[in-house]
Amino acid sequence: MNRYRAICLLATALVMAFCVTPNVKAADSDGVMMHDGKMVMMKAGKATGPMESAMSMSNGATVMTDGTVKTKDGRETRMKEGQMMMMDGHMMDGGNSGMMGRSSTTGMGH
Repeated sequence: MNRYRAICLLATALVMAFCVTPNVKAADSDGVMMHDGKMVMMKAGKATGPMESAMSMSNGATVMTDGTVKTKDGRETRMKEGQMMMMDGHMMDGGNSGMMGRSSTTGMGH
């Protein structure tokens, strides 16, 4: 009976931890975004100006001023309209986030 109780408590704790984990929102984020075919700098979810030079993200990805993204392992892709890459390398696409290099709705896992 105690084992059953411990398993139930652990499962409940895991579910609660998952529920309170904050979702990453573009409105709160810093990074770069493809907007009207140009890369712009974002601060707290607002455009602050054009991206003037390549940027390295904390996950090792490099974003170029034309929207080309080079991952740490050498793969290359191009950001699409409305996509935002946060400074930690998370790609935002229509409100969904995904880590660079993982398969996601952003198409960045190819």
